[in-house]
Amino acid sequence: MIETLSAVVFTKPGCAPCTWVKKTLEQHAVPFTERDVTTDAAAEATLRMLYEGHRPGQRPATPVTLLATPEGATTVFGPDIRSHLRRFTRATDAA
Repeated sequence: MIETLSAVVFTKPGCAPCTWVKKTLEQHAVPFTERDVTTDAAAEATLRMLYEGHRPGQRPATPVTLLATPEGATTVFGPDIRSHLRRFTRATDAA
């Protein structure tokens, strides 16, 4: 379990990379909230805002994961959640 880490995963039905991200978070015992951008207008608006702020000009896609720690948040675009979890684990081990 990675203490002090939580996540919000922006997903949509039938998204295989979304399933991968959620399973990975479960394997690492990271608590997360799933937000379906097809049924939750606020989630869709947040997804668009994240893309406009971090990846202007790109079409919004799922998954997008917000990893939150007491120090701040990291936005992960796509399914590469494992490398971010490894970085967080190394940082907390070093502290």
